[in-house]
Amino acid sequence: MEIGRKIYTLDRAIWCLQGRHRDTEVFPDYAYDEKTSGHDMPMYIDGKWQYANGAGRTLDRGKFEDFKTRFYKFEGYNPENGYPTRDTLEKMNLKRVADTLQSKGKLG
Repeated sequence: MEIGRKIYTLDRAIWCLQGRHRDTEVFPDYAYDEKTSGHDMPMYIDGKWQYANGAGRTLDRGKFEDFKTRFYKFEGYNPENGYPTRDTLEKMNLKRVADTLQSKGKLG
């Protein structure tokens, strides 16, 4: 799990160098605006898991932004921009990556 997390964080650092930012991590408008036709799948409804089709659902922009904030904090990234922090990178023995991000103005 830790190796996978390190790989993901290194990949994320590369994305940041290529211009990825929290503001670019969004779905197309239709994911927020178009209602789904629905497919039977497990869903958590009224405190329990059950199969439902989810017809008419849309993705809530505000809740997705809240999820991103919580996810970035959990992973050790700056929640304002989604960039990995020096502390996170150094704990993964990725000091050179932190130095490179800092030199490019992309360190969280």
